[in-house]
Amino acid sequence: MLAIKIDNPEIENKFKQYAKQQKKAVEDLVNDALKMFLDMHKKDDELVYVKKDPMKHIHKVEYEDDGEDLSDVKLYSHVEDSALYVHNLRREREK
Repeated sequence: MLAIKIDNPEIENKFKQYAKQQKKAVEDLVNDALKMFLDMHKKDDELVYVKKDPMKHIHKVEYEDDGEDLSDVKLYSHVEDSALYVHNLRREREK
């Protein structure tokens, strides 16, 4: 059981009046309000994103084949901070 103390008489009276208008017990109204608040808060925690089709956004990396052996080359080995690297790429793209 949870007890709620309302120190503000004005809020308490408005709460009681609203319960009377809704023809509900004050306890039921508090219970409904808490359920609604918790459900609303739960939805804010979810990560919502649009899934994109990689085949629509893919592009081929083209390079000149001059006969150089590239088998030991590691892509993006020069990147030390990936967040900063992506940040700078986006800034360049926006220009």
